[in-house]
Amino acid sequence: MPQFIFALPMDCAANETVVINENVSIAADAKTTIIPGCSVSFNVIRKDHVDGLAEIFKEHQDISAEDVAAIDGHKSLLFLVGEVKNIEEVNQINMAILKLFAAGAKGVYMQQSGAAWGVQGFRDEVGDGEYPMDPWINFVENDDVIYTLGMACFALPDLCISATEENAQEALLLAADVIFGDGVPAKSGSEIELEDASFVLRQEAKSPFPKDSPEYNKQGVFRLSKKK
Repeated sequence: MPQFIFALPMDCAANETVVINENVSIAADAKTTIIPGCSVSFNVIRKDHVDGLAEIFKEHQDISAEDVAAIDGHKSLLFLVGEVKNIEEVNQINMAILKLFAAGAKGVYMQQSGAAWGVQGFRDEVGDGEYPMDPWINFVENDDVIYTLGMACFALPDLCISATEENAQEALLLAADVIFGDGVPAKSGSEIELEDASFVLRQEAKSPFPKDSPEYNKQGVFRLSKKK
């Protein structure tokens, strides 16, 4: 299975323990960890402070001056690496990230998609947990087509849709949830029923990204085309 990689700016140094609760902590030399309530095992990497980190977060979303100061003031980075097999695990990992916020994380950068969330931004995106994949997916526009980024960590192709389509990003997010959460096959001809429209998946002949690009997904790209 492909892996996800998260980087969390922490308020403790790389040689200090991250305390999750009175019974669970992540030691400075820990190689793996389990967060209470999450069945996914994470590989752990600890790194020292990185200058200018908040700029990455500002590129992804509007964040407050307070968040900028908190992220740039981080003392270390906690990397979590793992695999996700189903939508239930996605939700569990989201809850684990929230627990790490309580343990001193100031945000989360999702390397597989380039999404970077401050604490409140991530909370808002997770919301009531109905669509747990939403924070994991990023978007890029190329030649009037909007593409998802990040589907590779679910062992799925990325999706695209015409930028002129109404609520294009929302349609991509809903389609991603239907494919991964409901098990609709990611293949040409698959029909996807969204809230007020029906779409058909069609495989794109080629990816808009070169193979050495971080945006490249070897699973390919499928276009959402509205049924007529």
